[in-house]
Amino acid sequence: MHAGFSVSSFFKNNHINTVFTLCGGHISPILVGCESEGIDIIEVRDEVSTVFAADAVSRLTDSVGVAIVTAGPGVTNTITAIKNAQLAQSPLILIGGAAATLLRGKGSLQDIDQMALIKPHVKSAVSVSKTRDIVPSLTNALNTATSGVPGPVFVELPIDLLYPEDSIREQHANQLPSNGIVGKVMTWYVNRHLNNMFSDKKSSIKIRKKTRFLGQQKDIDSAALAIVNAKKPVVLLGNQVTQNKAALPQFIKSLNKLSIPTYTSGMSRGCFNENDTFFMRHNRKYALKNADVVLTVGVPLDFRLGYGFSINTNAKIIAINKSKTDMKKNRKPFIGINGDPTRAICEIAKVINPPKCTEWLQELNVLEKNRDDEIIQQSEMTTDFVNPIKLCTTINNLLDDNSILIADGGDFVGTASYVVRPRGPLSWLDPGPFGTLGVGGGFALGAKSAYKNKEVWIIYGDGACAFSLAEFDTFVRHKLPVIAIVGNDASWQQIAREQVDMLGSPIGTNLANTAYHQVAIGYGGKGYAVDDTSELENVLLQAKEDVKNGHPVLVNVRIGKTDFRKGSISV
Repeated sequence: MHAGFSVSSFFKNNHINTVFTLCGGHISPILVGCESEGIDIIEVRDEVSTVFAADAVSRLTDSVGVAIVTAGPGVTNTITAIKNAQLAQSPLILIGGAAATLLRGKGSLQDIDQMALIKPHVKSAVSVSKTRDIVPSLTNALNTATSGVPGPVFVELPIDLLYPEDSIREQHANQLPSNGIVGKVMTWYVNRHLNNMFSDKKSSIKIRKKTRFLGQQKDIDSAALAIVNAKKPVVLLGNQVTQNKAALPQFIKSLNKLSIPTYTSGMSRGCFNENDTFFMRHNRKYALKNADVVLTVGVPLDFRLGYGFSINTNAKIIAINKSKTDMKKNRKPFIGINGDPTRAICEIAKVINPPKCTEWLQELNVLEKNRDDEIIQQSEMTTDFVNPIKLCTTINNLLDDNSILIADGGDFVGTASYVVRPRGPLSWLDPGPFGTLGVGGGFALGAKSAYKNKEVWIIYGDGACAFSLAEFDTFVRHKLPVIAIVGNDASWQQIAREQVDMLGSPIGTNLANTAYHQVAIGYGGKGYAVDDTSELENVLLQAKEDVKNGHPVLVNVRIGKTDFRKGSISV
């Protein structure tokens, strides 16, 4: 027996049925333990994808995603994804291997100070030094990840804790001097250390309970009063509204009752659709500049909202957020509710009737229809190759009702976010405020492993797709068929669009018309190239059929350039 079984038993007891990993000697006992427990082990091609996949599981399900990586470069390769999860407030557990406790700082393989590196980017980071502390440390990590403002946590498990005790003792014995006073002293020291490390006495680590909070009732009442008196209210939804999945259906009913003009972002996309007359997709800037009350529900006033300057200076801002920092970011709210936004909205809706804003709704609905009509017209314009807006409208028309959409890219994905419409809650994944490229492969692994019967689409920019294209190998090996659409304009167009206009040069933004579909074929998937609109629908229908037959598919669509997103760069 070894401590890898303690880790796998913890997973089993906490309903963690899938882990994401890239193998390494430091973590092998954990993987063997998971195999014995029947836990699904998905081995990726780049450690960063383990965390992206775990992130997706946490966002989409009631479980907490788990990534397991080896020491040194295994851990360092996850930093971007960990920071992305932190800023997106996604709970997950990252377990990292580490050098043996007795060999720290002695030149051991892949031995670096991982704790100093990763601490700034997680809610908590713990290095375990005794086998009896493994399960309590993992329990605390799970509770910390999901409490309060959710986020990633890191647990470091040195290699000598995980392997069988007899093997570790034998290995150290073979390295010690065989005689003399030095040998005796070193043998005594090593044995004392190992006796303590493997001791079966009770752990001294205290288990921290989860914390949940709603906010103060007086703030709920004050917010309700401000809303009911509003003439031009606006609601902005962010990632936090989908974190309380048990309360999400009631939250949606509550906003339906209030019928306030509502804009969604991030994971909140898909909570409402065209049948909800208060749900808006366009002209958010106009709405905010003319609003008298603005509810920011689980979303900070960061660059995406002009640091708060996008909102009418005379508007009353009601900020509902799990994070006190985000609640007050850039503009002091008229009312701040520090708590679970999903439950807070449910409480507000209990005590008030909808505000009288019929004229305001009608005004915004006219603007909404006009913009939708413009998009339809723009989708029919002739461009070189395939009009990117037409590509997005075609994808939108072919989505299954239970599809999950994953956004990974810049300019083309920005277009898709306006045109492609998620069909329901928990059906849209984008990186979040860190603006990370490369999430596509990992997010898709997490989504498809959690929901094998759902259609998973990756909407890739051609720049972004190369970051995780190797995960097609993982899709094939683990029989996780997804559809990847690459909007290929042979450019880092999000940057080129503004750089050329402002600075007069495309330097650094040009790409080749690469045959990404051939790469997918090389990894064992299906691949198609499209450069003419007349071929588009048939190829996408074929891709859907291939996925039903168990084949991951990449459709490489050569797209033309439009002015659809001119002036859209955000920094």
